[in-house]
Formats: sequence, C-alpha cells, structure tokens
Amino acid sequence: MASGVAKVHRYMGETKNQLRNGYGVYRYPNSFFRYEGDWKEGKKHGHGKLIMNDGSYYEGEFINGEIEGHGFRKWATSGNTYSGQFLNGELNGHGVMTYGDGSVYEGEFQNNRKQGRGVIKDSTGALYEGSFHNNMKHGEGSMTYSNGDRYVGDWIQDKRQGSGELTSLDGTVYDGQWRNDLFNGEGTMIHSSGMTYDGMWTNGYPSEDAAEIVIIGDTEVDLTQGTPFDVDIEIRTSDGTLVLSEQARELHISAAFRHYTPNENSPLFDLIEEMEETPMTTPFGYEVVPYPLTDFIYMEDRLKTSETPGIKAPSPTSTMGESVALDGTGPADDGSVMSTNKSESSNMVNAEKQPTSVASSTQNKGGSSEVKGESKSDNQGAKDDASRMTTAQGESRPTTEGTAEAADGDVPQEGSSRAPEYIDSPVPPPVNNKRTDGAKASFKDLILAPPPPSYRPFSILDILIEEEARQKEKKSKTAGLAGQLRLGAKLGKTVGLDDYPDQVVLKEKDPKAYKAKREKLYGDERFARPAEYVIMVSDVTNPPFLGKKLPTAYMLIKIAHPKKFKKAKTPTKGSKASSRASNNND
Repeated sequence: MASGVAKVHRYMGETKNQLRNGYGVYRYPNSFFRYEGDWKEGKKHGHGKLIMNDGSYYEGEFINGEIEGHGFRKWATSGNTYSGQFLNGELNGHGVMTYGDGSVYEGEFQNNRKQGRGVIKDSTGALYEGSFHNNMKHGEGSMTYSNGDRYVGDWIQDKRQGSGELTSLDGTVYDGQWRNDLFNGEGTMIHSSGMTYDGMWTNGYPSEDAAEIVIIGDTEVDLTQGTPFDVDIEIRTSDGTLVLSEQARELHISAAFRHYTPNENSPLFDLIEEMEETPMTTPFGYEVVPYPLTDFIYMEDRLKTSETPGIKAPSPTSTMGESVALDGTGPADDGSVMSTNKSESSNMVNAEKQPTSVASSTQNKGGSSEVKGESKSDNQGAKDDASRMTTAQGESRPTTEGTAEAADGDVPQEGSSRAPEYIDSPVPPPVNNKRTDGAKASFKDLILAPPPPSYRPFSILDILIEEEARQKEKKSKTAGLAGQLRLGAKLGKTVGLDDYPDQVVLKEKDPKAYKAKREKLYGDERFARPAEYVIMVSDVTNPPFLGKKLPTAYMLIKIAHPKKFKKAKTPTKGSKASSRASNNND
C-alpha cells in the first residue's frame, strides 16, 4: 500500500492508495468551506475543523464524512455557540447552547431543536426548568421570573396552559386553570392584601368581576343631632349581581362637609390656599373636605366621663331618626324617619341647662353685625370676626370650632368665654376599616362627631352667613331709619344712628338670648351641627386587587335639630280624647 504526502488541487495532506488519509487540509469547490483535520479512506474521520467564509465554524468529531459525536459549533451572524452532541451534522443529544443575547440553554436537543428536559435562563434572569417540545416549553415545568414570581404547572407551546400555581413576589398566590398564559377556568387567588377570590376566571379576570360598592337602603337619610346610624354595603358586578366569590375586600368609611369658598374680599379668602386638605369632588355637584366620623361608643364614653351636671349620653340603643325642622320647632313636614333599630331616646341633652361659650358674633338672619358707636365697614367687621375665629387655642372663639377648656371640670357661667372640656377634646378616632364577608360589610353605630378646633369650613360658612346677615341688616336698618325719620319729622324730633338698637352687643347684654340664637342655628354643640354631610365608602384594599380599586360610594346625611318634647297637658273635663284613644275605643 502506497502512502505519502500529496499536494494537489484543493488538497494538501496525507494520502493512502491515492485517497486522503491522515491529516490534511481541503478547500471545497464553492470556496465557502474549508476543512482541516483527520481523514480516512477519503472521508473526514476523527477530529477536525470545518471553517466557513463568514467566520462560522465547527470543531469536533467526524465519522465517515459526517459531523457526529461531541463538538463545538459557532454561528458568526447570531453569535450563538453550542457545545454538545451532534448527529448527521445536527444538534442531537445533550448540549449547551449560549445565545447571542446572553441566554443559556442546557438540555436535550433533537434535529437542531430543544426537545425533552432542559433548563433555560434568559437574558432577563428568568429561569425555566422542565419539558420542551419542538423548541418550545411544553409539558410540565417551572418558571422563576426576573421579578421574583414563580410558576409551577403545565405548558403548551411556550404558554402556561392547563393547571398551575403562580406565586408572586408580593405573596399573592393563584392556583387553578390557565389558558393562553392567562387565568382561565376554575381558580383561587389569595391576594397579598388579604383578599381572596375563589371561582371562575375568564381571560385573566374574575368572571364575577366586582365593579361597584353599593350602599344598601336610602342614600339620603335624615337624622337628628346625636343619632347613631348604620351603613350596610354590598359589592356588585356591573349588572348588579352580588360578587359571592370574593372575600375580605377592605373598605374605609369617612365623612365630609361641603367646601365653601369665601368671596375675594373676605378675610378668609387667603386662608383657602393654606388648607392642608385638597377638596374632593362628589356626585352632588359640590366639593367637600374631611369631617370627623367616629364610633358612637367613643362619644358615649366621652359624655359619660364628663363631670358636667345634667349631661347624659344618649342610649346606644336609641334612635333619634325622626326628622325635625332646622328651627327646632318640631318634626319636618315630610315626616321622614331614619330606618334604624334603635329606640327613641328620652335622654337627649337639654342644651338650655348648660351655657355655651362663644367669642364671635354668628348672627341669625336679620341680626346686626355692627358695633354700636363704631364706624367700621362691613368688610372690616367680617375681618374682625375671622380674626376671632382663627385665634389660637385658649383664646376666645366659637364653640363650633372648639373653645377654651373648662379648668378642673368647672361649669362655665352664663356669658363666660369658656366652654365644657368635651367641646375642646382631641379629634376623635376614625372608624376602623371593615373587610367584606360574602361581598357584604356593615358599619354599625356611627356618629358624626363635633367639629375639631378651628374647623375652617365652618369658619368660612359662619363668615358667609355673617356677611349675608350684615347686608340684610344694613338694608333693614336703612329702611327702619327712614321710617323713624319720617315719624320724627311729624313729631318734630331728630333721630340718629345711635338710636337704632345694635344686635352685636346682645351677647354681652343678654347671654341667654345670645345662647338661644346659637341653639337655633347649631342645636346641641356637643354633636355635629345641623347641616348636610357626605358619607363616603372607599375601597382601600392595598395593594389594589388586580391593580384596580372600586369607585367610592356616596350617601347624604342631613342632620336636624333635636326634637324638643313638650309636657303633655292634662285634659280638662269635657275635653275631647286623643285620636289614638278614640281609635282604641272603637
């Protein structure tokens, strides 16, 4: 057998029997390929390196002219590299593929594709370990995402499909059915907020998708001062169906009062920019700012601890839902009644037994606001009122904003500038949040507390009332003075401005009359003023369930003066029996 070294066209290397045999270098006719390595009987066999003109190459084992066995392959265009098993020139068996973007796959290959068990870590750090089919995640597998979430379950064609469990980094867990990478079918989610949903899912969302908070019953309720009330709510879908599949959605209830804006010439106009609260919009056509709402037991305990004689707390089981007119003269014409389980209390405080400290002149309609003998303008008088209303704690100010504390529980005397200590108490604690149970929740025995010290919305409202009263008084005074001038002309007398009675000094001259006027306006000032308040129920589930919070629900509470009960007169002889007695006799 002849052997030697040949140097012929396109080949330079060892030969045997005129065949390439041993080590040699061969350039293919198309000039794109070049082989350097072992030959046997004219075929590439053993260890060799196949080099391509674009920079790609294979280096490894050859058998009978084919790439087969263990080798290393590099693709110049993509930057991918592979180290592992080959069969008939293709990736086949176990290997490690490093992609140009930094992803790495280690596992089984078949016909150049990922097939069987494998592990892939992509460029984001996400790690999948499980089954592959036709180059895609398919079968059982687990995926740890770059954000820390982890899924364990079924895959079909690179998507989560079938049964699986997803555990999010924030603690949320979903266990159920999947389709096209989305929650679909029966499944349970335990949310990181503490909320749960157990039911059907469609395309990633609950089939019973909560859409609104609904306040049960009337959304406009009439109450008297000091009346506790309940608020019952339900969670419903957009078509009004109760969402029975969810549990423990967290709800917060709060109250608010209308946000008044003073006139530009008002002394309180500049204070609006200093307010910490941002006014909130409501569906009632006006903006509101927060107002204290608390549990009735807090108010009850606070009143019980008061050492002021004659002060009694309303019974927690009482209802004062009978609507009364704002002037305190009796029930409202509409006869509306608050729907509650509490019986009418006979322990309502008689506000006339306790003097109320005031420091600013908040007049009723028609009340004068000019100081006798002074020439202040209307605006200057309003500025003085505002200054008194916004004075520091311990100075004279109206009871509606919190007055100076009564020392050692002493009862202020009539006309005094001090008020009982319960008026100037700290802001009451808010109502605790509630979790829904079967898509329902109830807030029981709530009460609107007295306003905190220097409650600006009331200060602004008082100034607006004062300005309106001042304008009316000015017109009335002018008309009255004209009449007196006419009368004086007939009698031969002259009438001056000082002859017209001034109402501002009413507080100093007749504290009882002044107090009676305040009671007519504000009723029992240990409770919220007679006025209209907004109650808001908000979804405060944190973090929001599936990234969505439900819209806030609203209702109106209209507070009226407490009904003043009059002692029944003893029927005289021959008088008619009451209609109730007549009916009973019938």
